[in-house]
Amino acid sequence: MTRAVNAATISALNSDGFRWASLLSFYFSSSTVHFTDYGHSITYSATTYSAINGFLDLSDPSESADLRVNTLTAQMSGVDQTFISIFLTENWVNRRALLQKAVIDASGAVIGAPIVVFDGLVSNFGLQEGDKTSVVTISVSSHWADFNKRSGRYTNNNSQQYFFAGDLGFSFAAETVSDLKWGRK
Repeated sequence: MTRAVNAATISALNSDGFRWASLLSFYFSSSTVHFTDYGHSITYSATTYSAINGFLDLSDPSESADLRVNTLTAQMSGVDQTFISIFLTENWVNRRALLQKAVIDASGAVIGAPIVVFDGLVSNFGLQEGDKTSVVTISVSSHWADFNKRSGRYTNNNSQQYFFAGDLGFSFAAETVSDLKWGRK
């Protein structure tokens, strides 16, 4: 991730007082959704970040010299129903999510360019419904989250039935696994 920060942003950060806003983007296959924790919507580079009054929590991402999976969690309340329906109807796993921080001037415009704080993939989604409110929790992990993931299918009957219902080719695979000589002579 680049560490370059716009000169105007640096100048604003060096001033006595500045306003700070989080810009959070989710990139789905059918649409891209943009949110901010600022008091009103922000437009930057032809993109409008919708203000959510119920931005409950945005965890601070951490960095280390170690190779590890970093995560970021966002909790929101009062989001538009279309956002929730995207998670309920689309494949949201491993979709890109980007968190940026921006310095905002008195008129609500971004000074300089936002700073990329976290760029990762959506790894978890949760929805807690209550009598009067609902809370959406989204976890985003770094690209290292899938590093040890094993791809492919399992050689068991359940996996075979999922892809080919009625095929009994792997019915007894668990009993004969030691006899398989795939890739060996």
